[in-house]
Amino acid sequence: MVQLWKLVLLCGLLAGTSESLLDIRGNDVLRRLISGLERGLGTFDSTIEIIFQNLKTELESRCLNDVVEETQQTENSLEGLISRIFQVVNRLTGVRIRNVQVPDITFEATSENSANVSIPITADVTVSLPLLGEIVKLDLNVDLQTSVSIETDAETGDSRVVVGECPNNPESISLTVLHRRPGLLNDVVDFGVNLVRQLVSSVVQHELCPRIRELLESLDTECIKKLIGEPQVTTQQEI
Repeated sequence: MVQLWKLVLLCGLLAGTSESLLDIRGNDVLRRLISGLERGLGTFDSTIEIIFQNLKTELESRCLNDVVEETQQTENSLEGLISRIFQVVNRLTGVRIRNVQVPDITFEATSENSANVSIPITADVTVSLPLLGEIVKLDLNVDLQTSVSIETDAETGDSRVVVGECPNNPESISLTVLHRRPGLLNDVVDFGVNLVRQLVSSVVQHELCPRIRELLESLDTECIKKLIGEPQVTTQQEI
């Protein structure tokens, strides 16, 4: 038997009076996500922690070399971690985020002991509603940015790794509509886009950024120095 609220939602969508019903639906989805994030998504899937620890080990092993060269293995490991996180998000919210890719991880040296870190993420997103099924498919682009530096204590001379803020900037989340269900009101499509934006923003703030911070802080200063490399020297051209 179809639940009454689903019939009411469908009638509202068809009549164009569904804004408040969609708000209720969106708030319920976000409430379930935030509750899961507060518990930690790793409590829903122990594989997340296993992949994360393997990623740490893989980076540490790379740092044993004199020069830390870029490898696809790190990107693949990070893709696996993020994919697993979004699988749990799908179970909690019904929003499906697949085909996660991390094209490149870059350390742009700003000085001898500091660098800006950029981690671009792309994925495909599908938003569904009860009775209607899929309402919109989206292309997702997220650019995680932070900084890392090595600071030395003036009194003890000990060095430590310092990771900067990972700002949860809405502008770093780009969503492009790839396909929308024919005949749907724009308000319904906008609901799907806005829901995904809020959902991804919450995951970035509460799950992805803390993971990146922990990953960088787990590395020793020598490893960070190798990842930073040499700062790029720019020269001014005479006009």
